[in-house]
Amino acid sequence: MMNKKLAELYKSNWMNLSKDLNLILNDKKLTQKPTNPLLIYVDEKKYFESDLKVMIIGQETNDWGKNFTGDLQETIKIYDDFYNSGYAINTYGGHFWNGINRFSSLLENKFPERKISYIWNNVVKIGASGRDQNHPQNHIYKAELDNFKVLEKELEILNPDIILFISGPNYDSNISSILNNVKFSSIDETFSSRQIAKLNFKNHKNIFRTYHPNYLWRNNINLYFDAIIDSIEL
Repeated sequence: MMNKKLAELYKSNWMNLSKDLNLILNDKKLTQKPTNPLLIYVDEKKYFESDLKVMIIGQETNDWGKNFTGDLQETIKIYDDFYNSGYAINTYGGHFWNGINRFSSLLENKFPERKISYIWNNVVKIGASGRDQNHPQNHIYKAELDNFKVLEKELEILNPDIILFISGPNYDSNISSILNNVKFSSIDETFSSRQIAKLNFKNHKNIFRTYHPNYLWRNNINLYFDAIIDSIEL
């Protein structure tokens, strides 16, 4: 039922989102065009059978199916084919996915008796079409904020035990824009809240934010991930 609820959530916002994104696509003055939104599709059997459910949240996905198509089901399939198939972790690679691999290895070493499943998500759901590797321009992001603030509902549907933002502190304002009344604090005196933050949001006990793996690989990635894992409350 989770995939059905997620699809219903996306569909309920789709008409207004499509209208605004198509206006951008057809505006010749706007050179940066929106790609498709990141729509989650869960391996439900694996997820239900796991003892620990983890959501790892990055920044944004650019060129996700190229220009926005308006096809909801096809966009959901992009996620399934890329992530649930194992392609992202096993083949696509790069600092981000290698960082997720490192975190999952450390977490599984800490809790060897637990069966753990992972969901991938992004703070910014709609990136830029093309190979731009940064935050989309304001006309795209405004369309998302106006029509597609879905993270809070995704968390309600999926109810992960652990949520890790590896988006970096510069995306904290984005997080605050989509999670109402979220609070950031340090996990201990060793790390500033810029380095590692513990987030207080609703009834979720284990929400953390640290740097993007591009930074962490240059700055002792295990030190950061171990500190987060040691702070998890089960």
